[in-house]
Amino acid sequence: MPTGRARVSTPARLRATLAGPALVWCLPRGSDTRWFMLYGDAGWADIEALRERITGHRSETVLAASDHFAALFAETFESSVLVRVFIVQPYEALPNADATFVRTLVGGDGRLRAKTPVLSLLATRGRDPSWNDRLQSRGHLAIPLLDREFVQGAPMIAKLLADLEVDLAGLDDGRPIVTRRMLGGKNGTFYVRDAQDARDERGRSIIADQEFARQHDVHTVFGMGGAYVDGTLALAVVFSSETLERVVVDRYPSFISTFKMATAALLTACRLYA
Repeated sequence: MPTGRARVSTPARLRATLAGPALVWCLPRGSDTRWFMLYGDAGWADIEALRERITGHRSETVLAASDHFAALFAETFESSVLVRVFIVQPYEALPNADATFVRTLVGGDGRLRAKTPVLSLLATRGRDPSWNDRLQSRGHLAIPLLDREFVQGAPMIAKLLADLEVDLAGLDDGRPIVTRRMLGGKNGTFYVRDAQDARDERGRSIIADQEFARQHDVHTVFGMGGAYVDGTLALAVVFSSETLERVVVDRYPSFISTFKMATAALLTACRLYA
């Protein structure tokens, strides 16, 4: 731990975080004390307090709510290397910049259709300030889910969707990819215990960018996902420098339900991007 940064009990750290409208990094000028919490330290009382920060925040769009959600995780947990929030939207519903990104990515691939589901990046927050602008994402602003073969060519995306129990077969025949269990309120959990070691059944690194993982000491990567009542899928992914066991990660998937409840009216009103 760097010199001059105090470590106290988790509840006290969280109370410091929640003491005012600012997030944890916003402290009086001249203060050299910053309060931290690890994912592995957070108890249920801490988690409920964080949940209140999500439900108590008022946003004009789902995009803005996503940014607040990502910032809350990135700035509360000291081991957050990168936090991202996605939503699945049909290609035809994307903003111009996102749609252009998709067309550039796939070239003239005839599998791209108006109704093709796209994993759309709504928010990104991380240790590097350049990661905090979604439009600057070089590879993840909008990922078209062209078909099952395309998805399986990207190990992390394939595992993410499989862990969340998304129906990948639906990509091939035009059926909805959200399952009945997800529509019934079940949240899914994505979990990679160690980003630098994990391999899929083909022997590929699940976290393909191993240079990123090593340079930023990324270990456990986890995510949460769930469906709104209309079948729209929302997901959040955390890249952490902690090594977390599954029992710890299982404390967090319910946050996606909190996020959906906080943003459902915005989605219904078509206040997604603007």
